[in-house]
Amino acid sequence: MNARDVADSADRAAALDATRSCIVQAPAGSGKTGLLIQRVLRLLAGVGRPEEILAITFTRKAAAEMRRRVLEALQAAARGEAPPGEPHGQLTLDLARAALARDRERGWRLLENPARLRVQTIDSLCASLAEKGRMQSQSWGPQQFAARFAGIVSALT
Repeated sequence: MNARDVADSADRAAALDATRSCIVQAPAGSGKTGLLIQRVLRLLAGVGRPEEILAITFTRKAAAEMRRRVLEALQAAARGEAPPGEPHGQLTLDLARAALARDRERGWRLLENPARLRVQTIDSLCASLAEKGRMQSQSWGPQQFAARFAGIVSALT
């Protein structure tokens, strides 16, 4: 275990608490993506549908990397791979196994339907909210629209 693991272990554990939302901020190379992958896998093990989870990042490259790594973890669990020797990899595989069990129980077929994983950029989230708001504002008055839009944003946070 290195100094970083000891210094931020409580923060990492808190980020894996599926009962709360979280924001992960850290410098490059600190393991943010790995932690976020674990969080998505933890959340997948407990939701009714994978679309209930929204992971947001800044770049398309980062979003693609997160999606790829979640799917790789699920594939490793599906293949029954032996756990890696280090604790982080072991936890990721354990979480992937739990997520895959939920996948099978609910019939999601995430490995065949990876588009069900909502990993997107902040820009794409804003664009989808704006489009949803535009479409709904055409059939509602201003107060109805404001109330509905607040509900959409609240549901995402």
